[in-house]
Amino acid sequence: MTEILPYVIHRSSVNAWECDENGHLNVRHFVGKNYQGLLHLLAEIGLTQKVLGTLGGQARIANQHIRFHREARMGMPLAIHGQLVDQHNSRFVFYTEIRHDRDDSLFTSFNTEIDIVDSEHQQLTGINLSIDKPGFEVPEYGAARSLHREDIPATTIEAALAMGYAETGRGTVMAEECEADGRLAFYQYAGRIADAIPNFMSTIQSDVEFALRSSGELGGAVIESRADYYSVLSCHSRCVILSGVRSFTTKTKRLSHLIFDLDTKLPVVHSQGIAVALDLKTRRAVPFSADRIERMTTRRLSGVS
Repeated sequence: MTEILPYVIHRSSVNAWECDENGHLNVRHFVGKNYQGLLHLLAEIGLTQKVLGTLGGQARIANQHIRFHREARMGMPLAIHGQLVDQHNSRFVFYTEIRHDRDDSLFTSFNTEIDIVDSEHQQLTGINLSIDKPGFEVPEYGAARSLHREDIPATTIEAALAMGYAETGRGTVMAEECEADGRLAFYQYAGRIADAIPNFMSTIQSDVEFALRSSGELGGAVIESRADYYSVLSCHSRCVILSGVRSFTTKTKRLSHLIFDLDTKLPVVHSQGIAVALDLKTRRAVPFSADRIERMTTRRLSGVS
């Protein structure tokens, strides 16, 4: 597949400190490495930082869909390839893949829409960013499967709590988490949600499952995710994360996470994920216990499918 993704936009490896309690690359580092690649890809098509500065603009991700095809584990070499898919005025659509840099096996595929925005984070208008489109079509295995564009389920904290969302994270953005302009680094949104997951899991796991998770025998893995971004957090912004179960089967659950800015009261991110329980010895997905299904039924969000 890499032969039709002409741009090599990142090359690195999986460090031990980038892996989580499940023994694989944490989602924040998939997102972070790919974000580096996207900035590289923008430059490849002519939108260098110098050009963006001349336009008075900066890149901001509007939404991103990810499919996780295979675990990336410690020490594995990584390469990211990408291509422009489409352009509408100052919005650009990119497709990227993270692959094993030796055997070319696929780890993750990303579909990302990026806006060029001004200093007030508003999409630039009245400019001509004419770039030749390559006529590239996203391969079927990289396209969205279960998670598609939709309206945010709740626009206020009060409405989300009324639907059954539970608080799973709360914090203040620190300077070391931010870009040079004071915005929270993009991958940190995924990181904040990843850090909130154990709090949410503790509400739907039995005592036995919680013990297995704590002992490193039972974990989890995301197989598909989508995040839509509505505003930004900056240094010293206070935020809260609310989470809930939208739906589930015997082996998969669809989770929804909302990040709100506690100072502006605005929604910042709506992130969805399809996840499985993972046996950390066999590295295989396992069915949910009857107790887990009963707990998820009780915690299921109202007003969304």
